[in-house]
Amino acid sequence: MLKTCVGSSAASTLARRRRFASPSKPNGLAKVQSVLAVASGKGGVGKSSVCVNLAYTMQKYMGLKVGILDSDIYGPSLPTMVPASVAEKVYGSDRGGILPLYFQGVPLMSMGFLRPGEHAPIRGPMASAMVKQMLTTTEWGELDCLLIDLPPGTGDIHLTVAQEAALDAAIVITTPQQLSLVDVEKGIRMFDQVKIPTAAIVENMSFFVCDGCGKRHEIFQGSSEKLAKDFGIPRFFRFPLSPALSRTGLPFILEDDSSSIAEMLRREYQRLAKEAQAAVQELKGAFRPSLRSEVAGALLILRSEEGEFAIAAREVLLECRSAKMRDEMTGKRLFRDDEIPQNVTALELSSAGRYAMYIRWSNEHR
Repeated sequence: MLKTCVGSSAASTLARRRRFASPSKPNGLAKVQSVLAVASGKGGVGKSSVCVNLAYTMQKYMGLKVGILDSDIYGPSLPTMVPASVAEKVYGSDRGGILPLYFQGVPLMSMGFLRPGEHAPIRGPMASAMVKQMLTTTEWGELDCLLIDLPPGTGDIHLTVAQEAALDAAIVITTPQQLSLVDVEKGIRMFDQVKIPTAAIVENMSFFVCDGCGKRHEIFQGSSEKLAKDFGIPRFFRFPLSPALSRTGLPFILEDDSSSIAEMLRREYQRLAKEAQAAVQELKGAFRPSLRSEVAGALLILRSEEGEFAIAAREVLLECRSAKMRDEMTGKRLFRDDEIPQNVTALELSSAGRYAMYIRWSNEHR
Protein backbone atom coordinates (compact mmCIF):
# COMPACT_ATOMS: atom_id res chain seq x y z
CA MET A 1 0.00 0.00 0.00
CA LEU A 2 1.36 3.37 -0.97
CA LYS A 3 0.68 6.75 0.57
CA THR A 4 0.04 9.36 -2.08
CA CYS A 5 -0.96 12.98 -2.30
CA VAL A 6 -4.09 13.96 -4.21
CA GLY A 7 -4.87 17.50 -5.36
CA SER A 8 -7.74 17.68 -7.82
CA SER A 9 -8.58 21.19 -8.97
CA ALA A 10 -11.76 21.40 -6.89
CA ALA A 11 -10.14 20.07 -3.75
CA SER A 12 -7.10 22.29 -4.21
CA THR A 13 -9.19 25.42 -4.65
CA LEU A 14 -11.16 24.72 -1.51
CA ALA A 15 -8.11 23.67 0.46
CA ARG A 16 -6.56 27.08 -0.14
CA ARG A 17 -9.25 28.56 2.12
CA ARG A 18 -8.51 26.20 4.96
CA ARG A 19 -8.47 27.53 8.52
CA PHE A 20 -5.95 26.27 11.07
CA ALA A 21 -6.59 26.30 14.79
CA SER A 22 -4.10 28.35 16.82
CA PRO A 23 -2.88 27.16 20.21
CA SER A 24 -2.60 29.55 23.13
CA LYS A 25 0.34 31.93 22.99
CA PRO A 26 3.25 32.09 25.50
CA ASN A 27 3.49 35.22 27.65
CA GLY A 28 6.05 36.97 25.45
CA LEU A 29 3.71 36.66 22.49
CA ALA A 30 0.51 37.47 24.36
CA LYS A 31 0.13 40.89 22.72
CA VAL A 32 1.28 39.81 19.26
CA GLN A 33 -1.66 39.72 16.85
CA SER A 34 -0.11 37.56 14.13
CA VAL A 35 3.11 35.65 13.49
CA LEU A 36 4.62 35.10 10.03
CA ALA A 37 7.51 32.75 9.26
CA VAL A 38 9.92 33.61 6.45
CA ALA A 39 11.59 30.41 5.35
CA SER A 40 13.57 28.66 2.63
CA GLY A 41 14.66 25.12 2.05
CA LYS A 42 18.05 26.25 0.75
CA GLY A 43 20.53 28.72 2.20
CA GLY A 44 21.83 31.69 0.24
CA VAL A 45 18.55 32.62 -1.46
CA GLY A 46 18.20 36.01 0.26
CA LYS A 47 15.66 34.92 2.86
CA SER A 48 16.97 37.12 5.67
CA SER A 49 17.13 40.15 3.40
CA VAL A 50 13.51 39.61 2.34
CA CYS A 51 12.43 39.13 5.97
CA VAL A 52 14.05 42.33 7.25
CA ASN A 53 12.96 44.48 4.32
CA LEU A 54 9.43 43.09 4.52
CA ALA A 55 9.24 44.01 8.21
CA TYR A 56 10.35 47.59 7.61
CA THR A 57 8.01 47.86 4.61
CA MET A 58 5.06 46.87 6.80
CA GLN A 59 6.09 49.47 9.34
CA LYS A 60 6.97 52.30 6.95
CA TYR A 61 4.22 51.99 4.35
CA MET A 62 1.41 50.28 6.25
CA GLY A 63 1.89 51.80 9.70
CA LEU A 64 2.00 48.38 11.39
CA LYS A 65 3.83 47.56 14.61
CA VAL A 66 6.28 44.86 13.58
CA GLY A 67 9.03 42.82 15.27
CA ILE A 68 11.79 40.57 13.89
CA LEU A 69 13.17 37.36 15.41
CA ASP A 70 16.28 35.86 13.83
CA SER A 71 15.95 32.19 14.79
CA ASP A 72 19.13 30.99 13.06
CA ILE A 73 21.38 29.95 15.95
CA TYR A 74 24.25 28.76 13.77
CA GLY A 75 24.43 31.68 11.37
CA PRO A 76 22.46 34.71 12.61
CA SER A 77 22.10 37.43 9.98
CA LEU A 78 20.10 40.16 11.69
CA PRO A 79 23.07 41.88 13.43
CA THR A 80 24.73 42.52 10.04
CA MET A 81 21.57 43.88 8.46
CA VAL A 82 21.11 46.78 10.86
CA PRO A 83 23.67 49.40 11.94
CA ALA A 84 26.41 48.11 14.25
CA SER A 85 25.36 50.68 16.87
CA VAL A 86 22.14 48.69 17.38
CA ALA A 87 24.01 45.66 18.71
CA GLU A 88 24.26 46.84 22.29
CA LYS A 89 24.21 44.59 25.31
CA VAL A 90 20.94 42.74 25.80
CA TYR A 91 19.32 43.13 29.22
CA GLY A 92 16.74 41.16 31.14
CA SER A 93 13.60 42.73 32.51
CA ASP A 94 12.35 42.83 36.10
CA ARG A 95 9.76 40.26 35.08
CA GLY A 96 12.40 37.75 34.04
CA GLY A 97 12.02 38.32 30.30
CA ILE A 98 14.46 39.53 27.64
CA LEU A 99 14.35 43.14 26.49
CA PRO A 100 14.65 43.35 22.70
CA LEU A 101 16.91 45.79 20.92
CA TYR A 102 15.29 48.43 18.73
CA PHE A 103 16.08 49.99 15.38
CA GLN A 104 13.71 52.55 13.83
CA GLY A 105 11.05 51.50 16.31
CA VAL A 106 11.17 47.79 15.40
CA PRO A 107 12.01 45.32 18.23
CA LEU A 108 14.75 42.88 17.24
CA MET A 109 16.14 39.68 18.75
CA SER A 110 18.91 37.38 17.56
CA MET A 111 21.49 35.02 18.99
CA GLY A 112 23.97 37.36 17.33
CA PHE A 113 22.92 40.00 19.88
CA LEU A 114 22.93 37.64 22.85
CA ARG A 115 26.26 35.98 22.07
CA PRO A 116 28.09 38.19 19.56
CA GLY A 117 31.04 36.57 17.82
CA GLU A 118 30.44 33.15 19.38
CA HIS A 119 30.94 30.17 17.08
CA ALA A 120 30.82 27.24 19.50
CA PRO A 121 29.20 24.02 18.21
CA ILE A 122 25.67 23.59 19.56
CA ARG A 123 23.63 20.42 19.49
CA GLY A 124 20.12 20.45 18.04
CA PRO A 125 18.14 20.22 21.32
CA MET A 126 20.13 23.07 22.86
CA ALA A 127 19.70 25.23 19.74
CA SER A 128 15.95 24.61 19.85
CA ALA A 129 15.85 25.56 23.53
CA MET A 130 17.66 28.82 22.73
CA VAL A 131 15.16 29.69 20.02
CA LYS A 132 12.27 28.88 22.33
CA GLN A 133 13.70 31.18 24.98
CA MET A 134 14.17 34.08 22.54
CA LEU A 135 10.72 33.57 21.07
CA THR A 136 8.66 33.16 24.23
CA THR A 137 10.49 35.30 26.81
CA THR A 138 11.43 38.32 24.69
CA GLU A 139 9.05 41.11 25.68
CA TRP A 140 7.75 41.95 22.23
CA GLY A 141 4.97 44.17 23.52
CA GLU A 142 1.99 45.06 21.34
CA LEU A 143 2.67 44.03 17.76
CA ASP A 144 0.49 43.70 14.71
CA CYS A 145 2.93 41.15 13.30
CA LEU A 146 6.08 39.31 14.38
CA LEU A 147 8.26 38.07 11.51
CA ILE A 148 10.43 35.03 12.26
CA ASP A 149 13.45 34.50 10.04
CA LEU A 150 13.85 30.71 10.07
CA PRO A 151 17.16 28.96 9.29
CA PRO A 152 17.47 27.02 6.03
CA GLY A 153 16.21 23.46 5.97
CA THR A 154 13.50 21.65 7.91
CA GLY A 155 15.00 20.77 11.27
CA ASP A 156 14.37 20.93 14.99
CA ILE A 157 14.22 24.72 15.12
CA HIS A 158 11.37 24.81 12.61
CA LEU A 159 9.37 22.35 14.65
CA THR A 160 10.07 24.30 17.85
CA VAL A 161 8.84 27.54 16.28
CA ALA A 162 5.78 25.79 14.86
CA GLN A 163 4.89 24.40 18.28
CA GLU A 164 5.57 27.52 20.31
CA ALA A 165 4.66 30.50 18.13
CA ALA A 166 1.13 29.71 16.90
CA LEU A 167 2.30 30.66 13.39
CA ASP A 168 -0.43 32.09 11.20
CA ALA A 169 1.33 31.49 7.87
CA ALA A 170 4.68 31.16 6.13
CA ILE A 171 6.30 33.02 3.25
CA VAL A 172 8.75 30.81 1.36
CA ILE A 173 11.76 32.25 -0.46
CA THR A 174 13.47 30.52 -3.37
CA THR A 175 15.55 31.25 -6.45
CA PRO A 176 14.91 29.98 -10.00
CA GLN A 177 17.50 27.18 -9.85
CA GLN A 178 16.10 23.66 -9.77
CA LEU A 179 18.18 22.67 -6.74
CA SER A 180 16.60 25.46 -4.70
CA LEU A 181 13.10 24.53 -5.86
CA VAL A 182 13.52 20.92 -4.76
CA ASP A 183 14.41 22.01 -1.23
CA VAL A 184 11.64 24.60 -1.15
CA GLU A 185 9.09 21.89 -1.93
CA LYS A 186 10.35 19.96 1.11
CA GLY A 187 9.87 23.10 3.21
CA ILE A 188 6.29 23.60 2.01
CA ARG A 189 5.48 19.97 2.79
CA MET A 190 6.96 20.40 6.26
CA PHE A 191 4.72 23.41 6.91
CA ASP A 192 1.73 21.42 5.73
CA GLN A 193 2.56 18.64 8.15
CA VAL A 194 2.50 21.04 11.08
CA LYS A 195 -0.67 22.76 9.81
CA ILE A 196 0.94 26.06 8.83
CA PRO A 197 -0.33 27.41 5.49
CA THR A 198 2.15 28.80 2.99
CA ALA A 199 0.73 32.22 2.12
CA ALA A 200 3.19 33.18 -0.64
CA ILE A 201 6.24 32.13 -2.60
CA VAL A 202 8.90 34.73 -3.45
CA GLU A 203 11.29 33.91 -6.28
CA ASN A 204 14.29 36.05 -5.36
CA MET A 205 17.07 36.95 -7.82
CA SER A 206 14.58 35.99 -10.51
CA PHE A 207 16.00 38.27 -13.23
CA PHE A 208 18.21 41.31 -13.66
CA VAL A 209 17.74 44.58 -15.53
CA CYS A 210 20.72 45.81 -17.55
CA ASP A 211 22.00 49.23 -16.49
CA GLY A 212 22.95 50.06 -20.07
CA CYS A 213 20.00 49.02 -22.20
CA GLY A 214 17.33 48.57 -19.55
CA LYS A 215 16.49 45.12 -20.91
CA ARG A 216 15.19 42.48 -18.50
CA HIS A 217 17.24 39.26 -18.57
CA GLU A 218 16.00 35.90 -17.30
CA ILE A 219 19.18 34.22 -16.06
CA PHE A 220 17.67 30.88 -15.07
CA GLN A 221 14.61 29.10 -16.36
CA GLY A 222 13.07 27.99 -13.08
CA SER A 223 9.56 26.83 -12.31
CA SER A 224 8.72 28.55 -9.01
CA GLU A 225 5.40 29.74 -10.39
CA LYS A 226 4.48 26.18 -11.36
CA LEU A 227 5.41 25.10 -7.84
CA ALA A 228 3.05 27.71 -6.42
CA LYS A 229 0.23 26.49 -8.67
CA ASP A 230 0.87 22.83 -7.87
CA PHE A 231 0.64 23.53 -4.14
CA GLY A 232 -2.39 25.80 -4.47
CA ILE A 233 -0.50 28.89 -3.26
CA PRO A 234 -2.22 31.88 -4.89
CA ARG A 235 0.40 34.54 -4.13
CA PHE A 236 3.60 34.50 -6.15
CA PHE A 237 6.25 37.25 -6.40
CA ARG A 238 9.41 37.73 -8.45
CA PHE A 239 12.18 39.98 -7.09
CA PRO A 240 15.06 41.10 -9.31
CA LEU A 241 18.75 40.50 -8.74
CA SER A 242 20.06 43.79 -7.40
CA PRO A 243 23.20 44.91 -5.50
CA ALA A 244 20.89 47.07 -3.36
CA LEU A 245 19.68 43.94 -1.57
CA SER A 246 23.19 42.61 -0.89
CA ARG A 247 24.41 45.58 1.15
CA THR A 248 24.64 45.24 4.92
CA GLY A 249 24.21 47.76 7.72
CA LEU A 250 20.87 49.23 6.66
CA PRO A 251 17.71 47.62 5.26
CA PHE A 252 17.28 48.55 1.61
CA ILE A 253 13.74 49.77 2.17
CA LEU A 254 15.05 52.55 4.46
CA GLU A 255 17.66 53.80 1.99
CA ASP A 256 17.26 56.91 -0.14
CA ASP A 257 17.71 55.31 -3.56
CA SER A 258 15.77 56.79 -6.48
CA SER A 259 17.02 54.43 -9.21
CA SER A 260 14.47 52.61 -11.36
CA ILE A 261 15.41 49.20 -9.93
CA ALA A 262 15.02 50.56 -6.39
CA GLU A 263 11.56 51.87 -7.22
CA MET A 264 10.63 48.49 -8.67
CA LEU A 265 11.80 46.76 -5.50
CA ARG A 266 9.85 49.14 -3.27
CA ARG A 267 6.67 48.49 -5.23
CA GLU A 268 7.13 44.74 -5.00
CA TYR A 269 7.86 44.86 -1.27
CA GLN A 270 4.77 46.96 -0.68
CA ARG A 271 2.71 44.51 -2.71
CA LEU A 272 4.16 41.58 -0.74
CA ALA A 273 3.49 43.32 2.58
CA LYS A 274 -0.14 44.04 1.72
CA GLU A 275 -0.74 40.55 0.36
CA ALA A 276 0.92 38.89 3.36
CA GLN A 277 -1.28 40.82 5.77
CA ALA A 278 -4.36 40.04 3.68
CA ALA A 279 -3.44 36.35 3.59
CA VAL A 280 -3.21 36.17 7.38
CA GLN A 281 -6.64 37.73 7.81
CA GLU A 282 -8.11 35.51 5.12
CA LEU A 283 -6.71 32.32 6.63
CA LYS A 284 -7.87 33.21 10.13
CA GLY A 285 -11.49 33.44 9.13
CA ALA A 286 -11.76 31.04 6.21
CA PHE A 287 -13.97 28.00 5.81
CA ARG A 288 -12.44 24.62 6.58
CA PRO A 289 -13.23 21.94 3.99
CA SER A 290 -13.00 18.25 4.78
CA LEU A 291 -12.78 14.89 3.06
CA ARG A 292 -14.11 11.59 4.39
CA SER A 293 -14.58 8.10 3.00
CA GLU A 294 -17.80 6.11 2.69
CA VAL A 295 -18.80 2.67 1.40
CA ALA A 296 -15.63 1.02 2.77
CA GLY A 297 -13.41 3.59 1.09
CA ALA A 298 -14.89 3.23 -2.41
CA LEU A 299 -16.46 6.69 -2.24
CA LEU A 300 -14.91 9.96 -1.02
CA ILE A 301 -17.11 12.77 0.28
CA LEU A 302 -15.80 16.31 -0.06
CA ARG A 303 -17.51 18.87 2.19
CA SER A 304 -17.23 22.40 0.84
CA GLU A 305 -18.95 25.73 1.27
CA GLU A 306 -21.25 24.76 -1.61
CA GLY A 307 -22.27 21.46 0.00
CA GLU A 308 -21.12 17.85 -0.11
CA PHE A 309 -19.88 16.09 -3.24
CA ALA A 310 -19.34 12.37 -3.74
CA ILE A 311 -16.31 11.31 -5.79
CA ALA A 312 -15.42 7.73 -6.73
CA ALA A 313 -12.14 6.73 -5.08
CA ARG A 314 -10.65 5.59 -8.39
CA GLU A 315 -11.34 9.00 -9.97
CA VAL A 316 -9.44 10.66 -7.14
CA LEU A 317 -6.48 8.30 -7.52
CA LEU A 318 -6.31 9.04 -11.24
CA GLU A 319 -5.64 12.69 -10.30
CA CYS A 320 -2.85 11.83 -7.84
CA ARG A 321 0.09 14.26 -8.07
CA SER A 322 2.69 12.09 -6.33
CA ALA A 323 6.07 11.37 -7.92
CA LYS A 324 4.93 7.77 -8.44
CA MET A 325 2.10 8.95 -10.67
CA ARG A 326 3.31 12.16 -12.34
CA ASP A 327 6.52 13.64 -13.65
CA GLU A 328 7.36 16.28 -11.05
CA MET A 329 8.52 18.83 -13.62
CA THR A 330 6.00 18.40 -16.43
CA GLY A 331 2.99 16.87 -14.64
CA LYS A 332 2.84 14.14 -17.31
CA ARG A 333 1.23 10.86 -16.26
CA LEU A 334 3.60 7.96 -15.52
CA PHE A 335 0.86 5.33 -15.66
CA ARG A 336 -1.96 3.99 -17.83
CA ASP A 337 -5.59 4.16 -16.72
CA ASP A 338 -5.95 0.39 -16.95
CA GLU A 339 -3.20 -0.02 -14.34
CA ILE A 340 -5.51 1.40 -11.67
CA PRO A 341 -7.96 -1.29 -10.45
CA GLN A 342 -11.65 -0.47 -10.79
CA ASN A 343 -12.24 -1.55 -7.18
CA VAL A 344 -9.40 0.45 -5.58
CA THR A 345 -10.33 1.93 -2.20
CA ALA A 346 -9.01 4.58 0.18
CA LEU A 347 -7.84 3.01 3.44
CA GLU A 348 -6.69 6.11 5.32
CA LEU A 349 -7.04 9.86 4.84
CA SER A 350 -5.01 12.62 6.46
CA SER A 351 -4.63 16.34 5.81
CA ALA A 352 -1.81 17.77 3.70
CA GLY A 353 -2.41 21.34 4.77
CA ARG A 354 -4.09 23.79 2.41
CA TYR A 355 -3.69 22.09 -0.93
CA ALA A 356 -4.42 18.37 -0.82
CA MET A 357 -5.01 15.19 1.13
CA TYR A 358 -2.72 12.26 1.81
CA ILE A 359 -4.48 8.99 1.03
CA ARG A 360 -3.29 5.45 1.71
CA TRP A 361 -4.65 3.20 -1.03
CA SER A 362 -5.49 -0.49 -1.20
CA ASN A 363 -3.22 -1.11 -4.19
CA GLU A 364 0.41 -0.65 -5.15
CA HIS A 365 1.12 1.63 -8.10
CA ARG A 366 4.22 3.08 -9.67
